[in-house]
Amino acid sequence: MKNDIYNPLDEYVNVFKEKFKSVCESTFAQLAAEADVNVELNRKTCADIEDAVGTIRRLNRQITHWTILCVILWFVVIAGVIFSIIGFTHDNPGQGIGLLACVLIALWVLLSKVHPKLKVLKADRDNKQSYHDALLESAWQQMAPLNSLYDWEIFTRMMTQTIPRLEFDPFFTTQRLEDLKVIYGWDESFNADRSVLFSHSGLINGNPFVICRTKKMEWCEKEYTGKLTIEWTETVRGSDGKYRTERRSETLTATIKRPVPEYYKKTRLIYGNTAAPDLTFLRTKGNFVSKTGVGKWAKKVSLKHKARDMKADYAMMTNEDFEVAFDTSNRNNNQQFALLFTPLAQNSIMSILEDKSEGFGDDFDFEKSRMINIIIADHMQAEEMDMNPAQYQSYNFDRAAEDFCRINTAHFRAIYFAFAPLLAVPMYQQIRSHENIYGRDMKRESAYWEHEALANFWGVNRFKHPDCVTDCILKTEKSVNDTSDSAEATIQVRAYGFRTEPRTTYVEKYGGDGRYHQVPVHWEEFLPVTGIGSFDIKEDLSNSVSDTDATQTQRIARIQTLLSQSGHSIYRRNISSRL
Repeated sequence: MKNDIYNPLDEYVNVFKEKFKSVCESTFAQLAAEADVNVELNRKTCADIEDAVGTIRRLNRQITHWTILCVILWFVVIAGVIFSIIGFTHDNPGQGIGLLACVLIALWVLLSKVHPKLKVLKADRDNKQSYHDALLESAWQQMAPLNSLYDWEIFTRMMTQTIPRLEFDPFFTTQRLEDLKVIYGWDESFNADRSVLFSHSGLINGNPFVICRTKKMEWCEKEYTGKLTIEWTETVRGSDGKYRTERRSETLTATIKRPVPEYYKKTRLIYGNTAAPDLTFLRTKGNFVSKTGVGKWAKKVSLKHKARDMKADYAMMTNEDFEVAFDTSNRNNNQQFALLFTPLAQNSIMSILEDKSEGFGDDFDFEKSRMINIIIADHMQAEEMDMNPAQYQSYNFDRAAEDFCRINTAHFRAIYFAFAPLLAVPMYQQIRSHENIYGRDMKRESAYWEHEALANFWGVNRFKHPDCVTDCILKTEKSVNDTSDSAEATIQVRAYGFRTEPRTTYVEKYGGDGRYHQVPVHWEEFLPVTGIGSFDIKEDLSNSVSDTDATQTQRIARIQTLLSQSGHSIYRRNISSRL
């Protein structure tokens, strides 16, 4: 079908890379035109700022050099005074007089040359710093109209313009979540011990996806060490044959391990598709090996042995290179696997794994659990993709233009190549859900994933228990306000963290005195505490439909009106909120 993507790498290189660049540049140009920034004035201001920075650095270097000279001369003065006193007290007045003369000269240089010079340099530096700060404030004011036009949806709008089959939701809705659960079998237990930091949901080729970053607590072990010094006496016989008593000492060391909470963040792409509905497998990164070599040969032999095992469900496909590189020998259904990973899909997957210049190579885990697909790619972990518009703000117009394209291009590349293993499967683009084909009323209420993301955006410290000394996992519960506007609600937040209690464990150790000793090891026990808080939200349902014809100025004006009417202080992904 038209617009289907069967070779993601080639499509990226030949179509989408340049297309997104063009969309990005035109988007920034449109924003700049709406903001009507005086570009030439801003460039002159920024040039003056750079000159001021250079002057300040030069003055600081001079201040450093003169300060070193000042320290040396004061050292000469102090040393001269000391040694002149020594000379006079040891009947060496000539030495004392000579040293005093050096002291007087050093003092004269300090008081008449060095200190005045330092005073002038520091005054010049402070004046130049004040001038720099005034210029910087002026530059920020010049860029304020542009900085105010950035919003949370700029990037997703650009992605949709670049890839028409990709649609993003204004926010993650309860209906989207319900579809993932009911139609595709999403297991809600995934969220039980995780907190959502951000989520972007939508459709690609009519099938739902969620890009999310979550935080999870896991118990790890920390090593604690204690020491005890013991002393004793021993009677020993010396070389002269006589006995004498000697004192001995030894430091006994004991180590114990105790559990401590550690918090980990991970970004995933979750995708629902009814193709191959019974198939499960887990493909882990790092399986790709070069086209030649012992490693590949050994892996191929291992897979062949497994395929010959009558007890295994695994049957090796004809393309052995693909089987080695995309090792899914833990799959449960060879027939459905073959329907998905056709020769065309295999070739596309191999090109993705081999390429590290345009893409990221073999850096992803691919889990299929019946109709749920999960991609966890290393390159997504380092990319901050919450789409916070603050990342674009700058006082320098030219730098803002450069950063806008650089940041969004990196986001586009990261997300595109997270989708790439899915796009490489033709059946995933040919099959759409019944609801997508025939339509369905989408409930616009935000899901708790968005509420957790908002709570984390407000910050853990606003909700954590006063005794909590660790990070927290924030979980939320929605209660609709007693108002005619169903879009308003109060979100109750529970912050699960830990306090500590000092503990001491005594470990028995054998000492050099021939006795056992109890070595104290001090450690901390982590005990759970729960903080409670809340914030109000209002969903911007007016922006739940496409407003592509609106200017960015009109969008921002509408947002400001909504905030002023509701008394909310934060607007994020079409949801406003206040504590």
